[in-house]
Amino acid sequence: MKLYISLTLTALLAVLAITGVSSQPSKYEGKIVRKIDFVGLKSVSPEDLLYIMRTSAGYPLKSAEVRKDIKDIFDKGKFEKVDVEIEEFQDGVQLRFICKERPRIASIEFRGLDEFVETDLKETILLKEGEVYRKDYLEKSVALLKEKYDGEGLFNAHITYKVLPVKDEDDVNVQIIIDEGEQIKVQKISILGTDKLYSEEVQDLMETKEEGLIRDGAFKKEIYDQDKAKIVGFYREKGYLDAQILEDSVDYEWEDPEKKETRVIYIVIKISEGEKYYFDKSTVTISGEKEKTIFTPEEISKDFELKENGEVFNDTKFQMDRQMISFKYASKGYIFARVIPKRSITEKEVDVEGKKEKRKYVTIDYVVTEGTQAYVESIIIKGNKKTKEKVIRRELVIKEGELFNSAKMQVSREKVYNLGYFKQVDFDVRPGSREGYMNLVVDVEEQPSGTISLGGGYGTQSGFSIFSDITENNFLGNGQRVGVKFEYGPRRSSITLSFTEPWLMDYPVAFSTSIFYYLYTIETSSMFSNTNQTAEYQKQAFGYSLGLSYRFMYYYVIGTNWSHAFKSYLNPTGNASDEIFIAAADRIQEKRSQSFYAFRDSKDNYLNPTSGSRVGMSIELTGGAIYGGQDHYVRFDPELYLYYSPFHLPFLKSHPCVFEFRANGSFIVRPLGNPHQNYETNQWLEAEDRLTIGGPETLRGWDYYDFAFPDSWAYNGLYHRILYGVEFRVPIHPQMLWLVLFFDAGSLWTDTFWEKQLTEGSDAQTTIQTDKDNGDLYAINQIFSSRVNLLQYFKYSYGFGFRIQIPMMPLRFWFGKKFIYDGSSFRNVGDLTFQFQIGDMRF
Repeated sequence: MKLYISLTLTALLAVLAITGVSSQPSKYEGKIVRKIDFVGLKSVSPEDLLYIMRTSAGYPLKSAEVRKDIKDIFDKGKFEKVDVEIEEFQDGVQLRFICKERPRIASIEFRGLDEFVETDLKETILLKEGEVYRKDYLEKSVALLKEKYDGEGLFNAHITYKVLPVKDEDDVNVQIIIDEGEQIKVQKISILGTDKLYSEEVQDLMETKEEGLIRDGAFKKEIYDQDKAKIVGFYREKGYLDAQILEDSVDYEWEDPEKKETRVIYIVIKISEGEKYYFDKSTVTISGEKEKTIFTPEEISKDFELKENGEVFNDTKFQMDRQMISFKYASKGYIFARVIPKRSITEKEVDVEGKKEKRKYVTIDYVVTEGTQAYVESIIIKGNKKTKEKVIRRELVIKEGELFNSAKMQVSREKVYNLGYFKQVDFDVRPGSREGYMNLVVDVEEQPSGTISLGGGYGTQSGFSIFSDITENNFLGNGQRVGVKFEYGPRRSSITLSFTEPWLMDYPVAFSTSIFYYLYTIETSSMFSNTNQTAEYQKQAFGYSLGLSYRFMYYYVIGTNWSHAFKSYLNPTGNASDEIFIAAADRIQEKRSQSFYAFRDSKDNYLNPTSGSRVGMSIELTGGAIYGGQDHYVRFDPELYLYYSPFHLPFLKSHPCVFEFRANGSFIVRPLGNPHQNYETNQWLEAEDRLTIGGPETLRGWDYYDFAFPDSWAYNGLYHRILYGVEFRVPIHPQMLWLVLFFDAGSLWTDTFWEKQLTEGSDAQTTIQTDKDNGDLYAINQIFSSRVNLLQYFKYSYGFGFRIQIPMMPLRFWFGKKFIYDGSSFRNVGDLTFQFQIGDMRF
């Protein structure tokens, strides 16, 4: 005899069907289950189902457990129907679960897309390709898509779907058809209730704008919600602590009710401003069981932002002060410290410009309960799909088992983010399994780690060329970097393959290697002084490099790099100098270099730093008596970069305005030892190794071969270079667009040692000597001489530009004005110069 039980999509029917088990308890209840079989399984293993079931072979049958087992199997979401047959077997019973699996989704296709790309929408819906099809998930996904379109101002988007069976298979294809409709634009924004502040001032804060000549009037709900928060924050920063938005409405109506052709959005925001408050004073009260507190009230108070009696009560500064206290304690492990600010308000009559005025003053008493120290029990990493966990964990400076330290946590977050693999890195603290211990959760959101750099340029000597740099910065999720870079043009061609392992054998030792080849056509001065024609020759080289570096103490790096190149000079024109023909006759020459470097880099963001610094020095040893080869010199490159963010755009901590101060130099001096090579017949320092100035890389606003430079600066290339400047960046959109104001300064210097290398009577020697005689060029050893007016010797530029991050590639546009100091005043030289750069692109 068999007992037949069925569970279908209707829960009620399932319960009624299962009830049949308990209707014959005398026959089945309590009998030993001898065997459990599954029929119809394709993608689910019997072991997975047995693992979640209560009924087990060898134990008595209980109808209540069978009923729960069927429900649990069905709740896995992978089955359309579950039937159970029970029959006598040996001296007990046998259960046979007859399962009908849901069809799997072979593909998900979106039709009618314009405003969104398919990958964005696939991340929104609940269905995934390769998973089981569920109609309830599909309907919920349609609702989520409609919500997403509404958030983008596409209120009249219409979404339908089709589920099509795959021929000869149990799978289905899901088609989601979207009629996006027309995006409804913002026609009018009305701010009501403004009395203390101008409504135009409030409206200027909003990123949501009315449609206009240069504004598209797009409406996005997420941005609109941020706009409302900005408005309230703006008022509270101005001292209006009771300010609030009483009500707001977003209505879309016909622009012309009679024609009914175009819908538009009308936004109305009603504000209650309240009264303005002023700051009186702050006190700190510390309570705890210890005789000596961790910090004294004076140690805390000295770091307050809000401190001047009578100043407008700035709510942003108040929040910063509160966070500062918590951070101080957390950096000592006191994560359980509580900071409760108690406000008291008094009304005072004060004299304002000779008139008596009643004002409300706020006094704050920060009541601090220090609590006990906390330790890190476990560090949990989540959100990483491609990146291996060890790649993230090895960057953390806070470790399991040690005292919690908020400063270390912040450094860890910056180090993980600066890997460049993640769009977002968040740290969260949760209670541990025992008192005094916390779990640290590192939640990352991955982003594409490959980059493509595209660019092109034109130079007087290099001609036109295009270049591309394709790099994968997180190869196979191991944090390794592999790349290929090539350049092609009529006068310049090159290719470089590179590989970097940042953690060699799981130690903070980076290993890098590359191989390269290039062929350049180089233009130089003619050996005949009575002609304007130039000479040309080609330089070909191939070689390799090897590097090792070591990181320590959070921010410090020391390292070395070895480079070995084989070069030759080809096809010199007949008017080339003798030294070119001599070099060409030598066929293959070697250039052997080893560089040593050390730097401290504490930038908070590798792409757009807002705080921190980079200080470093590198020394390149080329040739000489130690390394040999045909090139011989030593080059020093010190650098200093400082980043400072004094303020943000109103109420947006994600919009810091940043100052970048920078100074760097390059100094080429004589090689170590005495190379056994005559530099009169074979130069120790090639033309391409000498230093130039101009262009957006060194001195924006000045061209690469600017006529306003002294001739030796513009055409020869020299031996020492000093640059400094400052840049101020304003984030119009922090992930996409920055306005930049800049000031650059730079100079080139000669060196009497290297002048001796020049061929007697050559154009280079003549040009350098002429500029020295005219006071346009000085040797580096004269830098502190009274003969040199440094203010006059340097060249300067100022201007503005834009840093733009678009889906195709980052662009840099510069508008620079060059100027000099003529001994009595600064004056401009020439017109505004436009320059541009093309940076890297994510893919």
